Amino acid sequence: MSRQLNRIRRKVYRETPVATGETGRATALTMWRIVTKKGFRAWCYEFGFSGGLTLTVTIVDADGVLLIHDAFFNLTYRLGFHAVLDALRDGRPVPAKAEIRDRKIYVMDPALEPAGNVRWLEANAEREFAPVGDRRRFEVLWNDQAFAAISPGVEAAYRELEARGFPRDLQFLMLQAVEMFDSEKSDRDIGEMPLLAGRDLQSPLAAMRVAAMRASRELASERERGAERDAIISRLEGERDAAKSGHTEAAAEAQRLGNQIVQLRAALDDENARFVAEREALQQALTEASAQARAYDAEIAAAISELSRVRAEWNAERRAWESDLAELRASAGLWIGQSSDALRRAMSERDAAIGGREKAIADRDRARAELSARLEAWDNSPWRRFRAWVSRAFSKRL
Repeated sequence: MSRQLNRIRRKVYRETPVATGETGRATALTMWRIVTKKGFRAWCYEFGFSGGLTLTVTIVDADGVLLIHDAFFNLTYRLGFHAVLDALRDGRPVPAKAEIRDRKIYVMDPALEPAGNVRWLEANAEREFAPVGDRRRFEVLWNDQAFAAISPGVEAAYRELEARGFPRDLQFLMLQAVEMFDSEKSDRDIGEMPLLAGRDLQSPLAAMRVAAMRASRELASERERGAERDAIISRLEGERDAAKSGHTEAAAEAQRLGNQIVQLRAALDDENARFVAEREALQQALTEASAQARAYDAEIAAAISELSRVRAEWNAERRAWESDLAELRASAGLWIGQSSDALRRAMSERDAAIGGREKAIADRDRARAELSARLEAWDNSPWRRFRAWVSRAFSKRL
């Protein structure tokens, strides 16, 4: 029975070509149809990462043993399906029995195939058949190594396996169930999948690896944070040393400024003492100037009084002279007939009166000139100018 299944698998492998982007679903379904027609109970098991890389194998019930046949890579396993899953859960890769005598046709569309795949096929294909239309056909040993070489999703699947704690081996994708198909229905819920219902596919070893990787990342992160903290501590210590240096410089500057303030205060005290002395001297000079000004005021008052008295006397004399002149003029008509001697005498007396009047006017003018001279001398005197300067100085300070 095992040989019959191997022959069927090899035939499906040879007769089912592979094309760009193929992941084995069509191949597994073809083998499922054939073995079902042969009377075997079979299932198609798709596994991998939904939205990413998935692979499909055919599981055949051979006398109660669930055998895994991969017609896509032309291999099988000596262990049964559940034994393979148990080994993978324990983190142990399962040796596959691969057939290397057969070859597969790879149909390539040059418009869609990446340039790297084209180069790999041209370098590794055993031969190239005549193209069919615009499609090139290569005969290759198609296995998991060839698939990994040209499939764009394998590297991403490897990274996802490593992130979940598994080795970089596509076998471990079997623990990531996607779909189980039998003759009746297709199930994507692992709790309802035939052969897998109630089975735990979680790997304790992988979980421990994930925890170890997480702890390693956390440790690395903690080390990075520790390095950052050390850098921060070093920076803060540098800032502290700089602050100490700045504090020393600030203290020296404060000492220098303090000494300068002491010097300025001493200079200010000296200036205040000098100002007090000058103010006292000016106060004394002002007192003396005030006394001198009062003396000048007394002299000016006496001169004004004397001038008033002289003016009054002159006015009285003038009025007397005018009265005498009027009398002379009134009696002139009586005296005309008198002798020339009397006339000359009268004229002589008049001349004398005029001379006295002119003398009085001269005396008045002299007194005015003397008073004006005294006033001008007072205005131009040093004491007068000193008094005016002192008044301006005190008004500015106030």
